[in-house]
This record gives sequence, structure tokens and C-alpha cells, in this order.
Amino acid sequence: MGNVNSDVLAGLRTNFQAIFNKALGDNASMLTDVTKIATEIPSSSEKESLNWFGITPSLTEWKDKRQMNGLLPYTYTLTNRDWANGLEVDRDAILDDKLSMLPPRIRSMTKAYYRAVIREVFSLLDKGASTKAYDGGNMFATSRTIAKSGTINNYLSGNYSDSETEVRQAISDGVAAMTSFCDDWGEPLNLMPDTIVCSPAMTLTIQQALRPGVAGVIRPEAQVVNPNNVITSPWLKTTAKDWFLLCTSEEIKPVVFVNRQAPQFASLDNITDHDAFMMKKYYYGCDARFVTGFGDPRTAVMFHNT
Repeated sequence: MGNVNSDVLAGLRTNFQAIFNKALGDNASMLTDVTKIATEIPSSSEKESLNWFGITPSLTEWKDKRQMNGLLPYTYTLTNRDWANGLEVDRDAILDDKLSMLPPRIRSMTKAYYRAVIREVFSLLDKGASTKAYDGGNMFATSRTIAKSGTINNYLSGNYSDSETEVRQAISDGVAAMTSFCDDWGEPLNLMPDTIVCSPAMTLTIQQALRPGVAGVIRPEAQVVNPNNVITSPWLKTTAKDWFLLCTSEEIKPVVFVNRQAPQFASLDNITDHDAFMMKKYYYGCDARFVTGFGDPRTAVMFHNT
């Protein structure tokens, strides 16, 4: 290439933008597990006050007039966080036509975004025994009451992880706990778990616990959680043998993903930029804004192995 001028840089920018946008779509399936356990909430401000959390009132018979109930007054504010990565390109790489190495790195920036979302969702779940949910209590606790719900225990401690038998007992205990959870007015929610999230250390034991028994008989635990709905996450690090039983069919899932700004391609590559003149450097990157928080504690049970 004879010279690096504004037209050349504009062409590169347009090409890199197209590569970035295509890669965002191509790699979107990386968030399959996130969308399974997290409710996405669009955001339009620096902070999101999720004061609409709480269960919608039950349907009651209409007698003399409609029964009205306001959503209960919770204060749960999540502040969006800024995220970015960057790629530095030397002018000589452009002059010497060594651009073939750049498209893969542009595409990898989108994967870095998706990995960050995955990390923030699952690492938050990992910290749930010590991190507040919308009602002011830790996400996983042995005793909480949400309005008229009665006692909610979604933190079960016991021998739950050292064998297939213990895993099956955990699922049984988790089902019994979750199906008894009541809404804010004391009505049973009749939630049924459908997904397990575990660390790599627990994956094989859980999968084996769910496999068919003698003569291929499907185990009752596998009718609750299909083995295909076992999600393995390396971000569960606090205690490798702790794991989670989730209900993902509700509108408000165990985790919320507040999405303020979808990933955007960014560049600092004008011919007159300071670093272009002083260091012959051009920069390309990905910017995003989001934050994660907890949804309804009643949609998740944590097993703490003792």
C-alpha cells in the first residue's frame, strides 16, 4: 500500500464495522445459557430502580367490584457499568498489507463481550449466599418472608453432592421446597424447577444421577430436569460442590440482565489524531454498558454441600 490517508482509514473503519456487526450476530448463540436463567431488562438511564418487582396479584372472583392491589414497595437499584476492550493497530501493518490478521481479532472482540455477560451472570449466581436480592435479604437464605409469602428457605445445606444418590435426594428436596413457595399474598406459586447450574466438578455426577436406571427406566428426577438442561459454568468457584436448581419459566427469572447499551464498534483512527502522529497507532474497540442483579429468590434453590 502506497500511503495511509483518510480515505484508506475510512475504508478500513467501514470494513471493520461490518465484520464486527456480522460477528455479533454469528456469536449471539453464546448467550443461550444466559437467556435461559436471566431476564433481560432494557435500560435508558444511568441507574435502573426495579421497584416493580414483586408478584402480580392472584386472579380472584369478581363479586361487587374489582379487587385492586398495588405492587409492594421494594427499592432495588442497579447502576449500569461501563465495559470496553481495545485493539491497537500499527500504521506499518496497514502499509505492509498485513491486514489479514485483523478480521479475526475484530470478531474476537464480540466474543469477549459475550463472555463478559456470561461471567457476570454466573459469577453473580455464585455469590448469591452473600449478595442482596430485591427484598433486602441475600438471594439464598434459610429464612425470609416476602410480604405474606410465609417462610422461604432456598438455601439447603446437607449431603447433596458426593454421589448420584445425594444428587437425586437434593433434587427431591429442592422440588419440595420450591413447589411450596407462596406469592406476596400467600397463594402457592406452584413453581417447578427445570434447570440445574453447576461447576465443572459437579457436572459428571449430576449427569450420571439423571441417566436412566435399570432397564432404561427414566428416573423421576430426570422428568423434573432434563439432562440437556444441566448448565456447567466455570464461574461457580466459591465452593465447587455447591450447585443450583432453577425455575426458568417465570417472567422474572433468577437473574436479571440490565442492558443499557448493546455492544458498539468504536474507533480512534483519524489521520490527525495525536497517537497517529506521535506513535503511528490506530485503535479499534468494543463499548457496552450493562449490569446484572437478582430476580425472584423463589425461582432458585441453592444446595450447599456439607
